[in-house]
This record gives sequence, structure tokens and C-alpha cells, in this order.
Amino acid sequence: MSEHARVGDLPQVGVEFMDNDHEEAMGLLARVVETLEASRNDHAAPESLRRDLRDFIEHSRAHFRREEVIMKAVHFPPFHIHKNEHDQRLEELVTYVDDLDSGVIGLEDLKDKFLNEFLPWYQRHCATMDQATARYVEKQAAATGQSKA
Repeated sequence: MSEHARVGDLPQVGVEFMDNDHEEAMGLLARVVETLEASRNDHAAPESLRRDLRDFIEHSRAHFRREEVIMKAVHFPPFHIHKNEHDQRLEELVTYVDDLDSGVIGLEDLKDKFLNEFLPWYQRHCATMDQATARYVEKQAAATGQSKA
């Protein structure tokens, strides 16, 4: 497995559902990375790769929705910036699968994009945007005497 897809690479943000979702995401990403690294460009993309990418996309959609609900609930000021990152990356992931299915992109190109563009973004997003969101949620919860989600 690539060093890119390790649960330990993501900091805990302190909001339980976010930390749980990130851990689950890293498990799904590890499967995608393992399949990509084991694949050869001269072979068709294995169905397991498509399945794992789709599983990760569905997990991400649900996770992003949960984050967006909590951001709205606490009136997180950069909500639209954070949501825009979610929307852009979901679209990118769907495009990966569509391009792979249509033959527009091969396994080596997908591997390069996924390992060198998507995974570093995901790790940065969790370490920056999600950390900021979690801190704001905690601050708002403390101010109102509520527990964090």
C-alpha cells in the first residue's frame, strides 16, 4: 500500500463523526491505492477498482453532507468555500470513473492523478478545512453549552 493512504496521515479533528468518517475514508482509499498500484496499464481496469472508487464517492457524499449540515447549523463563516471544495472534488472523482469507463484515461494516468493530486488534496483538506470547521464547531458548542456532534 502507498504511504499516501494511511489513517495515521490524517490528524484527529476532535468531532467524532468527522474522525470516524475520515478513518473509514482512509480504509476505502487504501483499497483504491492498492488496486491502482497492483494494476498494469496494459490490462483493463479491474471491476474492483470501479467498485472501490464508487464506494469512496458514496462515502464522501454522505460525509460531506454531514459536514455541511453541521457547518450550516453553527453558521460557519467560510461554509461556501468549504462546500465548494467538496463539490469540486466529488465532481473530479466522478469524472475519474467516467473517464476510466469510456477509455479517456488509462490506469497509469488515473494512478498519477489519484496519488499525486487527489490524495494530497484530501490530506490537506482534512488537516486545514476540516480542522478549522471542527474548532469552530467546538467553540460554538462551548458557547452554547451543547455537545459537539
